[in-house]
Amino acid sequence: MNQPDTAVVMKIAAEARRRQGAAREAFLDDTCGTDQVLRKLVEDKIRPKAAGTLVPDQVDPDATIAVDPPSKHSLHPRQGLTTRYLPGTSVLVRVWASRLYRTIAIVSFIALIILLGIGSRYLVWNELRKVREQEFTALLAADVQALTSWIETRKEHVSVVAKDQDVKDAILRLVKQKRALGDEYSADAVQEELEFFRQRFPKFNRPISGVKQFIEEHEPIDFDQRSDAQAEPPGLIPDEGAYFVVDPAGTILAANQVGAINQTLQGSRRLQVFSDVFLNKAGFVPPMRPEHELTIPGTRPDVVFTWVYQPIYDEFKIPSALLCFGYYSVGNFTKSLITARTGETGEAYAFDANGLMLTESRFTKDLWRMGILPEGEPSRANLILRPPFAAEHPHPENHDRYTRLIEDALANHGTNTKSDVVMDRYINYRGHLVVGAWQWIDEYNFGVAYETESHEAFSPFTIISYTQYALLFLIAGFGGLAYYAASSLVQMRRTIGEHTVVGAYELLLKIGEGGMGQVYLARHQMLKRPTAVKLMRPEQTDPALLKRFEREVQLSSRLKHPNTVEIYDYGKTPDDIFYYAMEYLDGITIEVLVRQYGWLPVSRTLSVMRQVAASLREAHESGLIHRDIKPLNIMLCRVGGEYDVAKVLDFGLVKNLSADPGATIVTNTTEISGTPMYIPPERVKNPTQADPRVDIYALGATAYFMLTGQTIFSAASAVDVLVQIVTQSIPSVKDASDRVIPDALQDLISRCLAKDPKDRPQSADEVLKEVEKLMIDFPWTQQDAADWWQNNIPVDELIEMANRDSEEFPAI
Repeated sequence: MNQPDTAVVMKIAAEARRRQGAAREAFLDDTCGTDQVLRKLVEDKIRPKAAGTLVPDQVDPDATIAVDPPSKHSLHPRQGLTTRYLPGTSVLVRVWASRLYRTIAIVSFIALIILLGIGSRYLVWNELRKVREQEFTALLAADVQALTSWIETRKEHVSVVAKDQDVKDAILRLVKQKRALGDEYSADAVQEELEFFRQRFPKFNRPISGVKQFIEEHEPIDFDQRSDAQAEPPGLIPDEGAYFVVDPAGTILAANQVGAINQTLQGSRRLQVFSDVFLNKAGFVPPMRPEHELTIPGTRPDVVFTWVYQPIYDEFKIPSALLCFGYYSVGNFTKSLITARTGETGEAYAFDANGLMLTESRFTKDLWRMGILPEGEPSRANLILRPPFAAEHPHPENHDRYTRLIEDALANHGTNTKSDVVMDRYINYRGHLVVGAWQWIDEYNFGVAYETESHEAFSPFTIISYTQYALLFLIAGFGGLAYYAASSLVQMRRTIGEHTVVGAYELLLKIGEGGMGQVYLARHQMLKRPTAVKLMRPEQTDPALLKRFEREVQLSSRLKHPNTVEIYDYGKTPDDIFYYAMEYLDGITIEVLVRQYGWLPVSRTLSVMRQVAASLREAHESGLIHRDIKPLNIMLCRVGGEYDVAKVLDFGLVKNLSADPGATIVTNTTEISGTPMYIPPERVKNPTQADPRVDIYALGATAYFMLTGQTIFSAASAVDVLVQIVTQSIPSVKDASDRVIPDALQDLISRCLAKDPKDRPQSADEVLKEVEKLMIDFPWTQQDAADWWQNNIPVDELIEMANRDSEEFPAI
């Protein structure tokens, strides 16, 4: 393996000596990489040698390595000082410089994001399940209540009718006639009783046409397609359909269908019904298949009834007959459930102990298309509630006989569990994934279920999930930016050594930040003078912004008035980061002063106006307009033993009136630059219009703020403020303040704030002279200023810090 060049080793060792601790290790990791031979040679060079150590003859241990001097305007390390970092970066740099710690930090961050995502999804999912369980339980309870209320009403009705003496006597006569005539019993023999029943039970004697019309009007298959479905009138539907009287042997003695008389009542439920007769209680029979139903011979097989019945006893308290009323199943029995449909897929239905759907499905037409039911056949009393593929499977015994909800209900209804909510998705009778709830009604031997497709039930969770994914993506993005920023910071620290030096200035502490850059408290390395250094943001590389930043410095540096902030120096770092150094001010802005201590006295306001006007006079005479005079850009300072020295800051919006008309204009003159509350009307109407009188307007607005503690106009948005500036009159300072304001000062401020620039003072010098006249009667002395400062604002500790020796300055 080739040995590294000695000059390269010596140069790397010289650079490594400038660094200490983790910074040195990180520098060696990046420079040497995986070349262990080069790393060992460099470490040998920088390792301290004990006295008497043998050194190879060709290496002079006392030799010094010549290093190219750093550029005056570059970021470079200072020699011989302990490690110091920018605020808050010391630990970050030390940790991030280590590959192990950096890997741990990245893995921990990713794990934290994953845990947050999983945890939040789990919490949201559980809460949504609880909400849906409560919702399903409430819906089901309401459906069952409506259904049982209707059944109880029908049972009470048949009981009342059966207790009517005329009805009872007519039925007992039929029983006697049957006993007397035997097989010769017929409708002709009981015409008188049949006529009595036709008159007494007119609603149960519908003609065939009436039956057809009723079913067509109330067919639940088309319920969702009817325009008036949701406007169904409240109350009960007149759904009475049929009646019959039967003796204990099952022979029909009377019926609305005359052809059924003297026929035997059919259906497997007949024995259960007649067993209730001997208990002397009214009963109810839900809709069933024809082979199970109490079927009257001769009736239409496609018409399904729900039945209520009441036993009739003779004078010896012996059950002699049974009075039954039939109600169309498409009537109130079905209506009480189909009106509870919610959303696009929610439905409630009744089912019996054989897994048969008793009411009409919301999706009967889908069942026809899928071939689960023959075309035209209703699902009520015909559909077995099982997954659609179960019957066609070659081994159906290995598949569920019913859907999970029905199987759960049939398996538990004989126990103490009479209801449950199934929130785990299962396949319903259409083959869709659903969730639902059930409740069994023991008294009537059927159950009620509510189901909705899982995607609809948990649609809020889907929306929340997408939102969470978006948030996690943003967090990951910000994490990536943070990683990039931290890596860039570490790389910068490795490049510039232990101290941040910009040109001839050592940065000590960040003291401010604006839209274009950051401001640091700094100190000149040779003069040890406290300085403010402004660095443009590295991400702001737009040429127009760079020109604006550089123009601010160039134009401001021409001004020498003591009330204008002084620019010391400017330049660029090797990374093309523009900076400039200006005097560090020990003071407070007018904005902060008024907000914290309230309005200013007249005398102090005049003092500030005089100094700002003097600064503007120099700028205007030099052909410059500030265009952003406001309380935040005026600072009152302590300078050389003088108090309340006003300094005009931030000439970033300066316009050069003497510039070549053909030169490039950096500020976009089609936009309004400045702060809305201090922009004159003419610049709102025409942003290109700017002469010295715009600064005079802003000075008047600032004086208004100092005297009243409030801006001239205020609104919810900048646009509203601009509208007020153009359209509304200027309020009087006297009216806005709670004290006496000299008429001359009121007049001066009013003229400064005139809508028409021609009505304002035409120069800063004119304002200055008027203010000086007013100050004769309202002086603000240095003693007044000194007393205020000593009582309210202590000496700036940052200046004292910056004046200390390097070894005494605390780590930042």
